Amino acid sequence: MEHIKKSKHLIIVIVLAIATLVLYFWLVHQSFFDSFVNWSQRYLWLYFIILVFFKTLAIVWPPLPGGLFTLGSVAVIGWQWAFAGQVVGGLLGGSIAYFLGRKYGFKLLNVIFDEVTIEKIKKVKIHKHREFEAIFFLRIFTTTISEAISYGSGLIGIHFRNFILATLCGFVFEIPLFYLAQSILRGQNLWLSGSLVLVAGLLFYKLKGRYFE
Repeated sequence: MEHIKKSKHLIIVIVLAIATLVLYFWLVHQSFFDSFVNWSQRYLWLYFIILVFFKTLAIVWPPLPGGLFTLGSVAVIGWQWAFAGQVVGGLLGGSIAYFLGRKYGFKLLNVIFDEVTIEKIKKVKIHKHREFEAIFFLRIFTTTISEAISYGSGLIGIHFRNFILATLCGFVFEIPLFYLAQSILRGQNLWLSGSLVLVAGLLFYKLKGRYFE
């Protein structure tokens, strides 16, 4: 019971992620889905603004499945626009979380994240001359504390310039993910996607000692 209590935020994220996927696959088989897609493409900028807002909010409040919403938008407005929403919302949300983390510290993080994630943040010690590289690798190769990186960067004193540049560069490596998402949502390239995730995990395991104390 204690372990479940400590990981309550992670459990919420997982449940929301599963629920979002189930909802998506249910929606695409409904008669009104095509009408929704046509509406979204007709009012593309309105949908894009909503997408950016939701992505920004999801970083500030991690239980919201912002990443799933942007990836799900690939089927609605195409991977290029969905990726653009990921970048703009990610930069806005990341910046807000950075300054909130720097101002309020662990007092705020204890409200947002579970104890397991908080402990991971406390253990991260980044070499000062490798701030950009460390944040860059964290953003690419971590999943369980990806939103916490923004809060944690402000908290542990990472320079904002290094944080924002690393965040921006990290998005470049998400382009293949959004491109593949377009195929995955159509039931294609599942083995290729799984292989890429495995390779990314192995690379992080091999290289993490170079950037973290």
